[in-house]
Amino acid sequence: MSAIGHGIAFATGAIDLPSLFGKSLGETQFKQLTVFAALGLVGTCCTTCWAVSERVLLSTSEPNKKDGLYQVASHIWSTMVYLPPRIRAICMAQFWAWIGWFPFLFYSTTWIGETYFRYDAPHDAKQSGDALGEVGRAGSQAFIIYSVITFFGSWVLPLIIRSPDDQTYTQRPPQSLRAIVEKLNTHKPDLLTAWMWAHATFATAMLFAPFAKSFKFATVLVCICGL
Repeated sequence: MSAIGHGIAFATGAIDLPSLFGKSLGETQFKQLTVFAALGLVGTCCTTCWAVSERVLLSTSEPNKKDGLYQVASHIWSTMVYLPPRIRAICMAQFWAWIGWFPFLFYSTTWIGETYFRYDAPHDAKQSGDALGEVGRAGSQAFIIYSVITFFGSWVLPLIIRSPDDQTYTQRPPQSLRAIVEKLNTHKPDLLTAWMWAHATFATAMLFAPFAKSFKFATVLVCICGL
């Protein structure tokens, strides 16, 4: 669902919206894209509120009304400090990974667009009155491919990665494919190995980012991160 949403959003960003809708929703690409994003957010949230019903939580214990802000903050702090070592290691890995992912999520479209304008764009495009919109459209074109890779990766990767449930689930493949399936299962990486390789792949792609001197190379780096 996330990959499909990304694909729709980036496809919208790659379209020249001002030439299609005029200036009724804003005079620049960025303003019109913001309007469509806001409408999409309101529409999806309203659909969720209408379609999803939740069970009312009935607590079996009375809340302690004496617990103030200090007690709540103290409990959160003590939980953070005394985490089990393995959980602490996972949290630290996730924390530093998100330090790297934050600029990717917020600035990668602009980075690809600026790389295109710096090395590959024709002179006429550089003289455009809506340079920010041109940058956004160039970046969105690359991220359409990124979304397609993410979409197919979300289907293919679970098939080739060994889940913890596989240890308790007995597969019954057809007799003609039994040998092939059993051989493939022995070579499946587990979740931890896949998680480690995913971080290593992202880190490698980001190490090559300063050397991107073309729109195609920048697009390849971003598409690798789509996995």
